[in-house]
Amino acid sequence: MSTRILVEREAVDRMIPIEMDVDRYQTRLIPDLQQRVGELARALKDLVAAVGVARQDPALASQVEGATSRAQQVLAAGHPHTKGGQL
Repeated sequence: MSTRILVEREAVDRMIPIEMDVDRYQTRLIPDLQQRVGELARALKDLVAAVGVARQDPALASQVEGATSRAQQVLAAGHPHTKGGQL
């Protein structure tokens, strides 16, 4: 005994773009997001390290500025939840 499910043509036509979206997410968007998270994590680690150094020796405050600048560049590179790359 076989079970058949009849699907209307319109339903199939709607499923095809959905499958294409899923494929796009799996092959492009997810790896892009993983890379972005890595970039943000590195920028934040640099910033935290520079702040720690600056606390020990205020003469090295330029490291804080450099790390802050890199973090702002990463944020400004397209993160939709930031406003003008401001921290």
